[in-house]
Amino acid sequence: MKNGFSRILGRLWFPLTLVALWQIALSSSKNPFFPTPLTILRNTQSVISLDWARTSLLSSLITLFAGYFIGSTLGVVLGAIIGINERVRVVLNPIANFIRSIPSVAKVPVLMALMGIGTATRISAVAVAVLFPVLMASMRAIATTDDQLMDISKIMHYSKYQVLLKVRIPAATGEILAGLHAAVQIAVLVMVISEMLGSGIGLGAFIIHSQSSFMIADMWVGILVLGVIGSILNELFQFAERRIAPWYFKSKELA
Repeated sequence: MKNGFSRILGRLWFPLTLVALWQIALSSSKNPFFPTPLTILRNTQSVISLDWARTSLLSSLITLFAGYFIGSTLGVVLGAIIGINERVRVVLNPIANFIRSIPSVAKVPVLMALMGIGTATRISAVAVAVLFPVLMASMRAIATTDDQLMDISKIMHYSKYQVLLKVRIPAATGEILAGLHAAVQIAVLVMVISEMLGSGIGLGAFIIHSQSSFMIADMWVGILVLGVIGSILNELFQFAERRIAPWYFKSKELA
C-alpha cells in the first residue's frame, strides 16, 4: 500500500509542482487568455452542466473508440496476413509505407471531401490514422519471428495456421502492443482535428467554438478533458503491456 502510494506520488510531484507554479504566477494576472488552474476547475462545473458539452464528450468518445477499434483490428489482421506471405509483403510494403508517411491530419480533408461531414467520416478518419502504424508494426513483428522458434515449429510439424497462432503471434505480441499504444496518441489527435474541421459536435468543435466566442476558460476545460482522456488511455496501455507481455517491456527497459 505504502509502495503504491509512493510510486503515485513520485509520478505526480512534477506535474503538481507545475500546476502550483502556474497558479502562483497568474494569481494576480488579469490576462483573460491564461486563466489560473483554479479558474479552470471552477469553470469545469458550469461546462459539465451544459448538454452540448456532455454530448460533445460522448460524441468524441464514440469517435475515438469506434475508429480505434476498427483501425487496430484491421491493422493487426492485415499485418499478420502480409507478414507471413513474403511475396505479398514485397508488393504491399512500399505502398503501406508511402501511405503511412503521409501525415494523418492531411488525410482528414480527403476523407471529408469523399464522404462529407458526419460521424462516419470522423470514425473513418481515426480508423485510417490508426490502421497503417498498427499494420506496419504487426507486419514487421510477424515477419521477423526468431529463427530458432521457427525451427522448433518445423520439428513439431506445425501447419502454417498453427505456426501463426502458436509461434508468430505470441512472439510478436510485445511489438504489436507497442504499435497499438503508439496509435492511441494518433487516434486522439485525428479525432480532435476531424471535429475541428467543420464538425458541429465533439471536443474539438467545443474547443474551437469556445475560442471563437472568447470563452477562454471553457476552451481550457476542453483541453484539460483531452489531457485527462489521453493520460488515462496511456496508463491503461502501460498496465496492459506489462501484464500481457512483461518480458518484452522489461527487455526494452534494460536496453
